[in-house]
Amino acid sequence: MLTCAAAAPAAELTYAIEGIADPLKANVLSYVDALQIGRQELRTEKDYAEHIAISEKRARAALRPYGYYDPVVKGRIRKSGDDALLVTLDIQVGPPIIIDVLQIDVVGEGARNAALRDWRKKWSLNAGAVLNQATWEEHKKNALEIAAARGFLSAAYSKHVLELDLERNMATLELVLDTGQQFMFGEIDFGEHVLKPGVLEQIPRFRPGEPYSSRLLDEFRLDLWKTGYFTSVDVVEIQRTESSPPVVDLRVDLETSFKNTYQGSLGVGSDTGLRVQALWTRNPVSRNGDRLDLGFGWQEQDDEFSIHVNYRMPRRSRNREYWTLELIQRFENVDLEVKQEPEDEDFIKIANGDINEVNLRAGRLRIRNRKSGTQQLFTTPFVQYLNSSREFVPLFSFPPVPEESGNEHFLVGTDKALSIGVDVDLVEVQGRSWETSGHRDRMWFFAGDNAIAEDHEFAQFYINTRRIYSMGQRWKFLLRAELGYSKAEVDTLELNTTEGDVELSITRLPNFYRFKAGGSQSVRGYGFESLSDNDIGSNNILTASAEVEFQVLTNWSAAAFFDIGNAFNDWDQVELRKGVGVGIRWYSIAGPIRVDVAKALDIEGKPWRLHFTIGTPLL
Repeated sequence: MLTCAAAAPAAELTYAIEGIADPLKANVLSYVDALQIGRQELRTEKDYAEHIAISEKRARAALRPYGYYDPVVKGRIRKSGDDALLVTLDIQVGPPIIIDVLQIDVVGEGARNAALRDWRKKWSLNAGAVLNQATWEEHKKNALEIAAARGFLSAAYSKHVLELDLERNMATLELVLDTGQQFMFGEIDFGEHVLKPGVLEQIPRFRPGEPYSSRLLDEFRLDLWKTGYFTSVDVVEIQRTESSPPVVDLRVDLETSFKNTYQGSLGVGSDTGLRVQALWTRNPVSRNGDRLDLGFGWQEQDDEFSIHVNYRMPRRSRNREYWTLELIQRFENVDLEVKQEPEDEDFIKIANGDINEVNLRAGRLRIRNRKSGTQQLFTTPFVQYLNSSREFVPLFSFPPVPEESGNEHFLVGTDKALSIGVDVDLVEVQGRSWETSGHRDRMWFFAGDNAIAEDHEFAQFYINTRRIYSMGQRWKFLLRAELGYSKAEVDTLELNTTEGDVELSITRLPNFYRFKAGGSQSVRGYGFESLSDNDIGSNNILTASAEVEFQVLTNWSAAAFFDIGNAFNDWDQVELRKGVGVGIRWYSIAGPIRVDVAKALDIEGKPWRLHFTIGTPLL
């Protein structure tokens, strides 16, 4: 039985609906509860009878949208307390209206549009079904929204018929959607701004004469904001129906200024511990549309301090191309650790020291639109230079290292490496918060030259894919996989410790380019970057993850996952580590906040480990 108290001044009057269930019950209650009559206005039997009659009439009206036009409704009223009345409506819905004839057509240029054909295919009010006018209206509205989103802005129903035969309890539905002509994108007027001509013209993911798309227009507005050039962005659509084909011109009203932006954050993560970040951005630096970002960061894990400088300047070309320059300087204090056996839980600390790395990368970024602009391909050929120094204090006596091994300066030394390569990033993300779906695929390849240091001739290939799929309204599936391969020499050292003899597998790959697995973004259940050869990094990596999410509340979901992977030097001795766990997700304004509890399956007696991250898994 569903009850609800009427609003003031009818707070003393409640209703009970019997004989039906939701959604019919909820709709009836919303109809009758609109009768704002208080206890003081129902004083006589005549008042009672009039109120019951009105309630019965409203209940019958509430059932019609669901196909019930001849229900039997009987009401009664009684005292439910010293100062309260209860109105009970007993309802027998009777035979429903059944759809007898159904005709749904799409005509015009959009008749072959895939989205509209899919809309027709998913039409749920077929012949033999009970008439539901709410569903009927929803289907009609959806079709117009689909048509408008794909450029059929003049779409309208040339025929919409809903005829009822109440004697036979039958209905005839006829609907013809005339899409009209598809609109095209017209000219874009950027108005006055401080940037040089040609800078903004590269931003749209569409060209004049291409089919109009509301999604591409939304992406255009977002892309303008992402440039960071503007303090205000307003894109006005101007429809020109007299053209053939019709077009939509765009007037862009912008407020631009040379500005400095300052950002800072203080946080904590299961992988990083306490962390502090600060960012200064000058955007644009000049009328060329160039941008400069300078960031500082510190994290408790390994006492890591970093400086990140990024400069980007648009090229003068018809394509969306930019010159890029990136400088990363990183200092960290780390422990060199090994395990006697891979299944051991505890590491043996063999040395402690500092690593100071400077990596400078210059490239040319080109952005290409794919799948009509809903997908973007970022390609960056680059050249990079690395200068990395290390100074470790050993806790045990290391055996002599042959000079030809390349690791005679394993504990103390400097690596210099020059390499060229290409970075490719394919991104398609749509929706926000829980509705986020899409994929991101990234690949890079680079090779080190021996022109600077003969000991560091190497090559590396890496590919990563992340995908999110929605299933219905409340289920999501997240898949992730990565593969990295480095062509670099590996040397082996035997070390005698107080815990026994252990074997060190040491790659000649510079530390900056080594792979490590484990942690909240990798194989959960294991410590941050704790999976690699001797915890000092490896040539190769292979990981994968499968996760399912179920939405429990509007901005909350529960998750379960399985992770597998490892970082290693030898493909002939690959031992993939597995982790399982559960978690919760809160889709906040700052992005998804993810809390996971995971267990390492390959370490006996390993307790559950807590992982905490912020941000969408696709980015």
